[in-house]
Amino acid sequence: MNRFHKSRRKRPNIQEAEQWLKRGIGGGMRADDYVSVAERKKRLVQLAEEFKEKLKKHLPRSHNLEVVILKCHLLVEFMFNQYIDLIAPTEGVIESERFTFKQKETLVHMLGFPSDPVFFPSIDLLNSIRNSVAHALAIDRRKIDHLIRINSEDPDDAKRLTDNQRATALKQITKFLCWQMLGVMEAKHEFEWMDDQEKGEQSAGGDAEDRAPQPWRVCRA
Repeated sequence: MNRFHKSRRKRPNIQEAEQWLKRGIGGGMRADDYVSVAERKKRLVQLAEEFKEKLKKHLPRSHNLEVVILKCHLLVEFMFNQYIDLIAPTEGVIESERFTFKQKETLVHMLGFPSDPVFFPSIDLLNSIRNSVAHALAIDRRKIDHLIRINSEDPDDAKRLTDNQRATALKQITKFLCWQMLGVMEAKHEFEWMDDQEKGEQSAGGDAEDRAPQPWRVCRA
C-alpha cells in the first residue's frame, strides 16, 4: 500500500492569491500542517468511545418507528463524516462544506470503502426510508422490510413483522453499518502504519530528512 501524508492545510483563499501575485511566494506546507499516523490512531480510539456514547444516547429502548428511522440516519451520517475526515488526504473539509447525505455516501465510496454488496444498498434504502418520513410524514414499511431482508441470512426474517420488530432490526442494522465503517478506518490506518514501519526499517541507515514528511514551498521564477 502506498502511504500518504495527511494534511490539515486549509484551502488557499483570495488573500493568499493576492500575496502570491505581490510577493511571488505561497502555497507552502508547514510542519504543523501534517497529521501524523499516531494522531489519527488516537482519534480512532476516541471515536470508538464517542460512538458507543452516541448509541446509548440516540438509540434508546424506544420503539417509535419514526424516531428510530431518523436517529439511525443521523448516526450513519455521523460516521460518514468521520470516515471522510480520517481517510481523505486533507482533513477538516467536511466541517466547512455543506455536503448532502448522498454526496457524503459518494465520497465514502470514492475514498475506497470496500465493495461490500450489501453496505451501499442498505444505505440507499435507509436514506429513502428517512426521506419518506422527513418530507412526506410517511413510513415506507415495504422498504424497511426490504432493508431487513437483505441484511438477514433468512429472508423469512422480514415477513409479517410488527413495527416494534422493525425498529429493533433497524437499530441492529445501523449499529452494524457504523461499526463496519469504523473497522475499515482502523484497518486502513493499520496498513499505513505497517507500511511506514517497513519503509522506516529499510531506510534506517539513511538521512532522517528522507524518512520524514517535509514542508514544501512554491516560488515563482
